[in-house]
Amino acid sequence: MIVGIFAEGRGDLAVITNILKGSLNIDRSDIKYQLPEYDKDQTDLSVMPEEQFSSWTVVKKVCQERQKIDEFFDSPIDQESIIVLHLDTAERHREDYNIIEPVKNNDLDIKEYGNQLRSNVINKVNEWLENSYQEKIAYAIAIEETDAWVLTIYDNSNTDTSSHQRPKERLNNLLNQALRQKEKNILRAKTFDKYEWLSSDFRKKRKLLVCTTKNESLKLFCDSLVAFKETLS
Repeated sequence: MIVGIFAEGRGDLAVITNILKGSLNIDRSDIKYQLPEYDKDQTDLSVMPEEQFSSWTVVKKVCQERQKIDEFFDSPIDQESIIVLHLDTAERHREDYNIIEPVKNNDLDIKEYGNQLRSNVINKVNEWLENSYQEKIAYAIAIEETDAWVLTIYDNSNTDTSSHQRPKERLNNLLNQALRQKEKNILRAKTFDKYEWLSSDFRKKRKLLVCTTKNESLKLFCDSLVAFKETLS
């Protein structure tokens, strides 16, 4: 199986790569970074601000234009291929994102709220795509952001990690408490290297399964990957 990743940023590429390894047991050579084009323009990307080569608005544009997606599926490869399409929900309140926000009330717990929000984002993505390629897309929709997924490795609380409104801030606070002094150097590393190291536990299937019990949107993404694996095997 060949997996093409379209993501908001480099850190998201790293996290999703480790999840793919743990969930599908595939090699790095079977993963193709489509957005950001990390392999193709690594030298150029190293001197560019991250928002210049990918963001949620770039993901939206790629979906609407579909050229890069068409090119990925049209490339001559001998194996079945799927796309992982990543979006965070942190920017959902922006007018140009235009996502329907579930109404929070006493009858709607955090998991159900996240499920409804994730479904609304997927519906919006399919709208951008004009309902093309749905059967070949695994939706990596992170409630708030992928830092909430990484939090499942380090947060020992019993609440869904997407319940934190600032998961990146909570993750950094926990890392400063948990990491040894020499390990803290990773916090100053390049974005991809940092998140690849921080999410390395996702490469181990057993640990990934434990982490999915702490974040519903992570679980739903992993479940969708397993479904693709079973369909294409």
